[in-house]
Amino acid sequence: MSRIYPQLTREDAATALSELEERLKQGEPPRSLPDGTLDPRTRFTSFGGAPVGVSRLRELHSSLTKALSSVPERGRDADRKFDAITGRFLVDWFEVDGRGQASDPEIWPYLTILVLPDLAVRRFGPDRSGKLPRDRYLSGRRNVFYRAYLRSWILGDLLDDPELPLYEDDLVGLVDRNLSADHRVAQAIAEQVRGLAGHQSRRELVRNGLKAIQYELRVTDLSSLDDSALEHATARIFRSAGDFPS
Repeated sequence: MSRIYPQLTREDAATALSELEERLKQGEPPRSLPDGTLDPRTRFTSFGGAPVGVSRLRELHSSLTKALSSVPERGRDADRKFDAITGRFLVDWFEVDGRGQASDPEIWPYLTILVLPDLAVRRFGPDRSGKLPRDRYLSGRRNVFYRAYLRSWILGDLLDDPELPLYEDDLVGLVDRNLSADHRVAQAIAEQVRGLAGHQSRRELVRNGLKAIQYELRVTDLSSLDDSALEHATARIFRSAGDFPS
């Protein structure tokens, strides 16, 4: 039986985030489900499965904490390693608990603010005024854990490559332009992005390359190509990206 993950309304999520900020200002460490129960504002909106309970959520917290134990909190490459390990862990976790749940952006604020707040704060802490970055904690593709999940689900082992400079805008471009539905195509695109590392006009070339790929998909089924032909096609498209109209 699949599991159903808890959610908060968007208003309650914003309130819960403010409460977390206040606890941090008072010097309290962020704790997972500190009352030992589900938050009273919890709601379950899906059907056809068993609602996830406190024990499973605590297991999620402890298992991810253990997976990240080898990652330094500061230093060179710490953030990339955090994201790569977290994303891979969450892909495996929702392989068991249901990818349908992971695809719902509304479960992620609950996990971020109430279940995994210490890990979220470790990755994206408060600014000088004590404010946490809302887009990293609330629903949306920039949520700290949803973002890591999407990266790993789309790109797989490519994320282990420290030479792959896939930035936030690149991931949004892949997802928002529906280029991530076929993971072979997404990974072929990522390989082309890798080749633009250090290019002076990298951001513009990636943006135009994604537009060019999207245009090509209107006339060519890239997913039907074998690996060699797909690599050749994406390379050709990216070479022409500089001349592709905006």
